[in-house]
Amino acid sequence: MAQQPLYLYCSVALLASAPVLAAAEPVKPAGTALEVITVTAQKREQRITDVPMSMSAYDGEFLEQIGGTELDRIAAITPGFVIQLQDKFAPGFSIRGITSNDFSPQSELRVAVFQDGVAVTQAASSYGELFDIDRIEVEKGPQSTLHGRSALNGGVSIFHKTPGDEPGFEVQGGVGDYDYRHLQGVANVPVTDTLAVRIGALMRERDGYVEDIGSDKTYNDIDARAYRFSARWEPSDKFSFNLVATLDEDDTNSTVPFKSGTFLPLDQESGEIVGDLDFWSPLHLDTFGTIPSPYFQREIRGASGTAEYYIDDRLSLTSITGYRWFDACESFDSDGTSTNMIAGHQCNGGEQLSEEIRLNFSGLGNFDGFVGASVFDASNYMSMDLGYDERAMALLLGGVLQPLAPRGLTNEEINALLGPTADFLKPFHLDRNETSADVRTYDLFADATLHLSEQLEVFAGARVTWDDKTVSMRGTTPLGPSNLTGGGILFNPTANGEAVSDDNSSTTTTGRAGVRYSFSDSLNWYAVYGIGKRPEVLNVNVDGSSEVIPTEELASVETGLKFQLLDNRLVGDTSVYYYEYENFQTQGLVDGRLSTVNAGEADATGFEAQFNYLASEAVNLFASYGYNKARLRSGAYDGNQFRNSPDHKFSLGANLALPLFGGSLELSPVYSWQSEMFFFDDNDKPELQQRVPAAYSDTRVDEFQDSFGLLSARLSYYGGSGNWSVALVGGNLTDEKYLVDAGNTGDYFGIPTFIGGSRRNVRAEFSFDF
Repeated sequence: MAQQPLYLYCSVALLASAPVLAAAEPVKPAGTALEVITVTAQKREQRITDVPMSMSAYDGEFLEQIGGTELDRIAAITPGFVIQLQDKFAPGFSIRGITSNDFSPQSELRVAVFQDGVAVTQAASSYGELFDIDRIEVEKGPQSTLHGRSALNGGVSIFHKTPGDEPGFEVQGGVGDYDYRHLQGVANVPVTDTLAVRIGALMRERDGYVEDIGSDKTYNDIDARAYRFSARWEPSDKFSFNLVATLDEDDTNSTVPFKSGTFLPLDQESGEIVGDLDFWSPLHLDTFGTIPSPYFQREIRGASGTAEYYIDDRLSLTSITGYRWFDACESFDSDGTSTNMIAGHQCNGGEQLSEEIRLNFSGLGNFDGFVGASVFDASNYMSMDLGYDERAMALLLGGVLQPLAPRGLTNEEINALLGPTADFLKPFHLDRNETSADVRTYDLFADATLHLSEQLEVFAGARVTWDDKTVSMRGTTPLGPSNLTGGGILFNPTANGEAVSDDNSSTTTTGRAGVRYSFSDSLNWYAVYGIGKRPEVLNVNVDGSSEVIPTEELASVETGLKFQLLDNRLVGDTSVYYYEYENFQTQGLVDGRLSTVNAGEADATGFEAQFNYLASEAVNLFASYGYNKARLRSGAYDGNQFRNSPDHKFSLGANLALPLFGGSLELSPVYSWQSEMFFFDDNDKPELQQRVPAAYSDTRVDEFQDSFGLLSARLSYYGGSGNWSVALVGGNLTDEKYLVDAGNTGDYFGIPTFIGGSRRNVRAEFSFDF
């Protein structure tokens, strides 16, 4: 790994280009200067321009300005950050090419998600409603040293607002197309001089963007409720305690719009073609057998308590206690057609408890930093039911049905083609796979900054993690063995339907080291080298054997500039990075079964820039650009692009204000664009796709999203008193048709499905504070 030459090149290149490479996190205008946001990425409050790492941060006012009610809107304007949003059950977070959406209960996310300082370690509970937000921080590069759990290549931290000293009440609402409805209220109540509470609730509903054929049903609906309670107790100037409790609920009679790209929608009674193969056009999906009708339900409960005790001006103790529980279930039509082939029902859930104790020190000689310890305990589970019509599966497994595209066959036509054989096959067979994992982790960590002079500082940190996992797996065929295979179809049963289990212990060590030099209070240069690791993963097989997926390791070198120029009217940063990856794990078919595949080595070279420019009191501009060439570098995957990882990504935005009728009319357009992106690490290459049956080959390379851009805007009017506003908000105003996923379960049989993204949408909003 040629780190030293790259390090020197990056440093010289950035220093030479400082006047023109402008980058910044969008920050709030304050008169004729920009107010730089304060972050806690290094476990202490700092200006973002003083933090020696590449990161973006957004406060609640900026989120309101751009109509950012969902986290994927933040990803669209953040270089190096991509969110793949099938739905809330299956989000994929990607930072600099490294994607996390593994649902197995024993696995860790590769990109950490934190809520009020508490790690969210399971994908199905990582994407919730955003409201009453103080700020969101997105950190890039290995952050295992600072944040531990799952921060292999970055993290996303969400912080809710804490109670203030003044009483107040806020109400917001909106209506729009697709039957959009939204209402939220927040009350801030000072109880005593030392105690204040903040209570909030939100309701958000919306029909889906894909219609059903022959009914008023839609797919990917939203029906969400969220509740927040926070309390702040400060009995003295030495001690404070903040409590945040959250409850998120989702409940829809809808499902993911899996659309077959192989078979046209058919009327099952007449055999008439009633649709087309476009992923954005109407379709008809349904489950069958014992698989529940399409729905999505989820409940997430969380609580975090942060206690801080200031020993003196140099030392302070911090304790963060976290609890999180969730349960999520979803049913879906896996084949994306109206013909009964494959349907699924998945549930994920878990409970976790964590505790972190940290001693921060500042001005201890020439040192700042912290030392600490943490413990994390979780019990997670996943159950997956896959149901099949064996008659349709007989034709799929035999490679007979696929060549009949694009029309395909109705259920009756399948039975007629099979003749007497259809009588011996089951109209519904069920495979069930249940996995559970108990995880306990202990961490010791420390990080210190040595100030060598007023301008120069060096820093280093390390974390040691001890992991204990016990994994149990049970495979059954609840309705008896398949008449096609004598066992399961995609999942095989365990012996006698009994659970098999194993345990594993591992130790990982991560670290970082770097330097920061301040040319002035408004211009900083930094360079950092970091090691991130994803702990070993234990997989238990149906035959009782087990395998340990080796530790994934990421080594990264990064250098960058952060600046506040033109009398603080231009704030931004640039960075260049290179990383190497070992033991990268992906998914694929091995001997006809879905398995983990070790894709080996990978690397990435990238550049990121972002800036915010206050051209005048009425014109605020921001922009970002990210280049990330992330490639797999070994075996059959050599040269492949990481999934969910475009090489290029940029955004442009503005906030334009005009005094009007004693108030302010403001327009905030945002345009985001990204280059071509694949949805799987095999890049849809036919030679890397093992099919069932092996004799059938899908030679089309169509499971990717070509380059595309999205335009959104918010037009708002703020009353002269500043306590009320009305607004029009539009998303995807050019009605761009784009994919958020492709392939899925059907891809293993050569009949991939496709999931479309959001369509043009408009809503009207109001807000009132008193």
